[in-house]
Amino acid sequence: MTNTPTPERIVPAAPVVVPPTDPRIAVMGRVARTSAGALRFGYPGVTLRLVATGSDVALRASCSTGNCRLAVSVDGDRARVVRVPVEPADLSLASGVGPGPHGVEIVHRTETWQGIVTVSGFVLPAGAELAAPPPWPERKLLFIGDSVTCGEGADRASAVPGDTAASSDATRSYGMLVAAALGAQCHLVCYGGRGLIRDWQGRRDVLNAPEFEELSLAVEDERVAWDYRAYQPDAIVVSLGTNDFNLGIGPLPAEREFVDAYARFLRALRGRYPAAKTAVTEGAIVNDEADPARPQKTVLRRYLAATVRQLADPGVVFLPSRHYPGDATNAHPTGEQHAAMARDLEGPLRALVGWRR
Repeated sequence: MTNTPTPERIVPAAPVVVPPTDPRIAVMGRVARTSAGALRFGYPGVTLRLVATGSDVALRASCSTGNCRLAVSVDGDRARVVRVPVEPADLSLASGVGPGPHGVEIVHRTETWQGIVTVSGFVLPAGAELAAPPPWPERKLLFIGDSVTCGEGADRASAVPGDTAASSDATRSYGMLVAAALGAQCHLVCYGGRGLIRDWQGRRDVLNAPEFEELSLAVEDERVAWDYRAYQPDAIVVSLGTNDFNLGIGPLPAEREFVDAYARFLRALRGRYPAAKTAVTEGAIVNDEADPARPQKTVLRRYLAATVRQLADPGVVFLPSRHYPGDATNAHPTGEQHAAMARDLEGPLRALVGWRR
């Protein structure tokens, strides 16, 4: 009797899981690193880049709320939006694109109050490898502000009633746009609804800008300090006051308190970033028409000018902003208005830092 050989069972090779701490994963923006090697981030605009071989690449990630959105592009193609679930999952980044290598870029569209993203790894097919990603630009910019700086409502086409996260898009924010025009890195350190001395509801017991600027994760019950040595910007743009000057919470802030608080904050920034030029601006939303008896724009501009005079520091200047009214559905600037804001800033920032091109 002849023995018929049993065919060998072919076991598929296991995928490769690369930790986000791998030096071939390039990171731009404020992140917190856990003891287990994961990356956590809440600020918008945080960007991860990698170059991988293989026809499929996935991101192993979770979101504290399930509302976090990422913009994912492969080889420079138009980005698609990926929603990150609460439970850890492998989210496809590049699928069926051929052996590569392929450049993948992931940008955090949403902001801290909409959810914290945790990235625990990148999943590559068996045999795939990572290559060194392209370097970040040498120029560096830092934008400190509120929801406008974060890009809230910048993607009106994705607006969903009751889901602010759907239309939030840091990639279309004025900060990221002007940074791209100037060939610079960009950190967005911003928090919707917050101000310099009080938030949009008048609260002072929350993380307002002088507090959250110190943090890599702006979460009240787990404040993770930021290491300023990790990113020394060439220029800083500070756009605060919209929420402090919210007409719905009564009288505008008193001049002495506001100016003194702003001067303290700017001195702290100058201490942390001594080589950076700093521009303060009143932002796009404040205006005098909503309540002529409380002309937000005029008063805030006067306070900012007084702050700059108090500092008497040639490295700190006031840059006035144009009013951009949003549209009938939302007072936040549209994506097109963010693009106009970026054009408004490009020339003054070039002059401030001395970048000729």
